[in-house]
Amino acid sequence: MDRKKIIIVTGLSGAGKTTALNILEDMGFYTIDNLPLGLEKSLFDINLKKIAVGIDIRTFKKIEDFFNFRDLMLKANLDLKIIFLEADESVILGRYNLSRRAHPLKEKTLLASIQREKKIIFPVKEIADLIIDTTDSRPINLEEKIKANINLEENCAKLNLHLQSFGYKYGVPIDSDLMFDVRFIPNPYYIDELKEKTGFDEEVKNYVMKHEESQEFYTRLQDFLKFLIPQYIKEGKKHLTISIGCSGGKHRSVTFINKLAEDLKKFSHLNVYISHREKEIGRW
Repeated sequence: MDRKKIIIVTGLSGAGKTTALNILEDMGFYTIDNLPLGLEKSLFDINLKKIAVGIDIRTFKKIEDFFNFRDLMLKANLDLKIIFLEADESVILGRYNLSRRAHPLKEKTLLASIQREKKIIFPVKEIADLIIDTTDSRPINLEEKIKANINLEENCAKLNLHLQSFGYKYGVPIDSDLMFDVRFIPNPYYIDELKEKTGFDEEVKNYVMKHEESQEFYTRLQDFLKFLIPQYIKEGKKHLTISIGCSGGKHRSVTFINKLAEDLKKFSHLNVYISHREKEIGRW
C-alpha cells in the first residue's frame, strides 16, 4: 500500500511559501498553511494521500518544536519531504514593502526581524530535501524546481543535485554549496557568429570545449565531484547546489552545466536538475 505523502514547505517569511503551496495544490496536494503544532496528529487521520503543509516562524515557538514535528511524521512511516525557501534580504525587504504586510517577528526594524528569523529557522535548512533560492525566480521557475523534487519520490535518489549557471556581472547566487569560475576560458561572446548564440548551441559548445584548458578543467572537476559527492551522502546531506559562473551566464557556464548534468545523470544515486539563472529571469 502506498504511503501517505507529506510535503513540508518552510523557510523565510516572504520567500514564496504561499506560492509554493499553490503550486503543490495544482499538482493534486491538499494544502494546509500554518498548521498549529499540536494538531499534527490530525494528519494521520485525514483520508488523503498527498498533503502539503506550510510551516513558518509563526507555527512554532522554538526550533525544537519543528524537529519534534518532523520526527513524529517519520515515526509514522509517512513519505516526508521538506522544501526550504529562502531569498536575499534585500529582496524580502522589497516584497514586504510592496505588500505592506507585517513580518511575523516584531523586531525594531523589518531588517532586524528578517535577520532574527534566519538565525532561528536556518537549522531546518540543513535537513531539507530541497532548498530553493527565490531571489531571482518567477513562479514558473519555482514550479519547475518543485516538480523536479516531487519526482524524487519515484526514483528514491539519495542526493538532490542542483546544477546552475550564472553570470558574475549580475552577482553570485546565494544558495551555492560549491561555486566554480570558468571566466579563464576564451569567451565566445567575442566571436561575431557566436555572440548571439548560447551554450545550448552546438557551435558554442564546440568552441568552449575545444580548448585544452577546458578539457583539463572538466576532467579535474569530474574527478573532484566523484570523490566529494559520496562523502556528502555518507554524512547525510540531502541537497547540494553546484554553481558555475562566467561573465554573462550565457555561453561558457551554460555549456559546462549542461555537460556536467548529462554525465552526472548516469548515476542512480543522484537526482539531477539544472537551472540557468540568467535565462530564467530573461537576461538572454
